[in-house]
Amino acid sequence: MLCIWPLLFILMLNGQGLVAADPVTDLPGSLEQNDWCDEHNTIHKRLDTIQEQVEKTVDLLDSEVKSLLNTISETAWNVPLAPGTPLMDIFEDTS
Repeated sequence: MLCIWPLLFILMLNGQGLVAADPVTDLPGSLEQNDWCDEHNTIHKRLDTIQEQVEKTVDLLDSEVKSLLNTISETAWNVPLAPGTPLMDIFEDTS
């Protein structure tokens, strides 16, 4: 630890100092990196669009299933039975 302080002091005197990375400078591979970032962002936008469509489809199918179940339930309760007809349990195990 004692060795680090003199080295830092020498670097400061030389004018080099500690340099932070500058994200604005154009590096040789930055064009390729920008292309990759653009492609990455495009893929995420497409995935977001697909996710929205899937969610809408699931909501639509959910409402359709609920509607069908309500229709079946109402039909089952409103079927007129002839007087004296025995009720049949469709889930009864006859074996």
